Amino acid sequence: MKVALLCDVDQTVYHVGDEAIASASARRLRERGHEVLRISRLEKFGPAGERPDPSFPALVFPWELERRAAYLGEIRRVLDGDVGALPRGDKLHAFVDRLREADALVIGGGGALTSRYGWLLDERLATALVARSLGLPVVLSGQSLGPELTPQDRDRIRELLDLCTLVGLRDAHSVRLARQIAPEHPAILHTLDDAIGLVPVNGSDPDGPAGPAGSVGPAGTEGSAPGDGTGALSVTLGADGDPFPREDYVRVLAAVVDGLAARTCADVELLPHMADPDTGGADLAIHEELAALLTVPARVLPIETDTAAVARTQRAAWVVSTRFHPVVLGALGGAGVLALPLNRYGASRMDGALANMGVGGGTVPLAALWDPAARAPSALVEPVLDALVAGREAERERLEAARGPVLAAAEEWWDRIDAVLRGADDAAGLPDPRGAGLPREARWPAELEASLAPFVPPLHRGRPRAVPPEVSIVMRTQRRPLMLDRAVQDVLGQSRQDWELLVVDDAGDAAAVDAVLDRHREEAAGRLAVVHRTASEGMEAASNAGLTATSAPLIAVHDDDDTWHPTFLQEAAAHLAEHPARDAVVVRTLVVHEHETEDGFVEDGVHVSWPEVTGVRLVDYLEINRHTPIAMLHRRAIHEAVGLFDESLPVVGDYAFHLALLERAEVGFLERPLAHWRQRPRATGSGGNSITTRRDEHVAFDAVLRERHLRSWTRDHGLGLPLYLTHSTGTMLQRSEDRLVEELHSLHEELRATREELAEVREKVARLDALSLGARAVRRLRGRRER
Repeated sequence: MKVALLCDVDQTVYHVGDEAIASASARRLRERGHEVLRISRLEKFGPAGERPDPSFPALVFPWELERRAAYLGEIRRVLDGDVGALPRGDKLHAFVDRLREADALVIGGGGALTSRYGWLLDERLATALVARSLGLPVVLSGQSLGPELTPQDRDRIRELLDLCTLVGLRDAHSVRLARQIAPEHPAILHTLDDAIGLVPVNGSDPDGPAGPAGSVGPAGTEGSAPGDGTGALSVTLGADGDPFPREDYVRVLAAVVDGLAARTCADVELLPHMADPDTGGADLAIHEELAALLTVPARVLPIETDTAAVARTQRAAWVVSTRFHPVVLGALGGAGVLALPLNRYGASRMDGALANMGVGGGTVPLAALWDPAARAPSALVEPVLDALVAGREAERERLEAARGPVLAAAEEWWDRIDAVLRGADDAAGLPDPRGAGLPREARWPAELEASLAPFVPPLHRGRPRAVPPEVSIVMRTQRRPLMLDRAVQDVLGQSRQDWELLVVDDAGDAAAVDAVLDRHREEAAGRLAVVHRTASEGMEAASNAGLTATSAPLIAVHDDDDTWHPTFLQEAAAHLAEHPARDAVVVRTLVVHEHETEDGFVEDGVHVSWPEVTGVRLVDYLEINRHTPIAMLHRRAIHEAVGLFDESLPVVGDYAFHLALLERAEVGFLERPLAHWRQRPRATGSGGNSITTRRDEHVAFDAVLRERHLRSWTRDHGLGLPLYLTHSTGTMLQRSEDRLVEELHSLHEELRATREELAEVREKVARLDALSLGARAVRRLRGRRER
């Protein structure tokens, strides 16, 4: 059979993991007697520089949401018979013709199916739609799903899964999500990453290269050869460290690598997994920065072919990585792997990779090793490295024991794919392989795991552990399910995980709210609750309902239409811990203009809110409210002094609370823009912002708030000072107005004079043009007479 294989390969920036998936998948198909027709980007062909043959270009989608949604719609129309929906020169038509050559389609791993990379999801869906229109069976192999998914992308994934006869997902988190999205699908199975087995490792092939040195001691022992990676400490960093400040990211990793090298005496190799083979950049650039900070010698390696890089990683004794595939490959080789996920997306994939090898709760989120207040490595770096080294021998034995079953499970999975491609009915009664079926064993000592727990999502902990919430998050919502879904995921994506989230449904659609929350309850693992109010009494009453139903010492109000930077909670809480005299902290805010489409939210522009503000001062807030709730974290104890939110002040209750807070407390300020105040200027009704849709109420109740404070002051101090200030201010304003009128009158006279002068100039120019035309006419007449 001829099998078309789609993987994210042959891109300008070479990606070792994706290329390894494609190489291993193609090899396994050929070993089972199939001819492989590779679908790829065809932009550049890596360090080897050779185009795979046969191959043809993928249906590459644009990145922008509206453009890719439009292109997917046009492809659907063409496949439904409207050939003219796309011009004949569009790549789709040639793609369909080439796919006709195939007997089946396998969509391989690389580029997880997530809204983070939504264009890849659309590309896979479009490719599957074309294949099914041609009557080809479709298999999805070695993917991860989410966890970041918009409701619209969940629908696309449901459609893609339904198009596939067989679905293999490489971690338990993805399997749970897929079965939630497509509960009726008969063949969604837990498999492994498809790069496993590309290069033989010790124990899997008697003629393969030697396994890792593995011992804690000087490099070069146990038969290692200089430069072959054996016994090395292999380090791979993602290119920019987002969401952490780049300098802090490199500084933390330098402390980790220096500390591990000092404990093991291993040779440090900085091995890139993404870079342009010709111009470098990406991992290579960050590795150069890391090498400059290290106190130990380090080799900065160039980007290598997938087989060379995989072999080097599998030979290493130690692997430190913020990327996914070095974790997969290092664990398979038996290395001591320190997996440092940067975000929710990375944590899900890395935890799944280690769990497939029987390692439970094995990741250490980089957030746990970062002290944002000091902009330095945290106190947890040393105990993590000590535990990693202390558990090395026992863990190596477990990994080596797991290697055989894992490699066997990978081959069994491809036997199953082969059977489906050859027409076997694999849609009913399939046993679930659950990867290699290995039981998980908690990796870290209980005391260390407890210290890491505030930064580790509950599903990724090695032991069931309840962590008391440090932050109560109150989320007000009313009839905006799409925004609510985004906001809940925003909280799930925070680098600090010791929170409780209470959603206050302010007399909205209870069923719609519950449907959103039910999608995320398993991941939230007991940290998510809801209060359904049957009558709406305003945003302030909703906030108070949330406050009274929660108990954590820190409080944040997170409206359903706003978002945080992923490190908001961590940085704000660290600031308050560093400054116990401060009762709140406000962060710089970005105003994000967006509009809602049927395919999701589209950002139109971003600017800094109040860029001139460098602190939180009462004198500034007397004029106007300088921040929205999304920008502040405050201590619950302050409510004992100022009370709850004033429910008699609709739409300005937050402002009233800010004024009361600043009268009594010191408030810190963080320069990093960690809050996103999302505005939809063109939206009306529930889709808009109250500052625009309820502008008249803002003006009216702002006046009520100011009147109250003025009356309170005059009751105690009389009318004298306000009367004087009002008169003086009025007089000054009148004088300023008079001066402005005089200046405007003067400018008007200057403008009138300028216009008159300009008219005279134009008249002179016109006369000169007429004279010039006359002169040219005379010359032409003379010329004719002379001829």
